[in-house]
Amino acid sequence: MNDSSNNPDAPLSMEEGVNVLLTKARQRVRKRYEKCENCVRKSPTKAVLGAVGAGYLLHRLPIRAILVTQVRILAAVAPPVLLLFGAGKLFEFLQKQELENRHE
Repeated sequence: MNDSSNNPDAPLSMEEGVNVLLTKARQRVRKRYEKCENCVRKSPTKAVLGAVGAGYLLHRLPIRAILVTQVRILAAVAPPVLLLFGAGKLFEFLQKQELENRHE
C-alpha cells in the first residue's frame, strides 16, 4: 500500500479515491436491490404488472438510437477524462518525488 494507509491525515491517491467511490456506489446499489426485492416479496402482483409495463415501454422506445447516442457521448468524454486522470497521476507522482527529496 502507500503512506496513507498508515497515516489517516495523508491525502488519498487517485486509485484509493476511485475505489472509495466505487465501494460506496456498490453499497448503494446493493441497498436499492434489497429494497426492491422486499417490495416484490410484499406485492408480487404489483411487481409483475410493473415489469410488464416496463417491458412494453422498452419495446416501444427507440433503444438503438438511445444506445448510439450514449456511445457517442462516451466517445466524446473519454479522452478529456483520461487526460485529466493522467495529469492527476503525474501531479501525484511529482508530489511524492518532492516529498522524498525533502526528507533526504
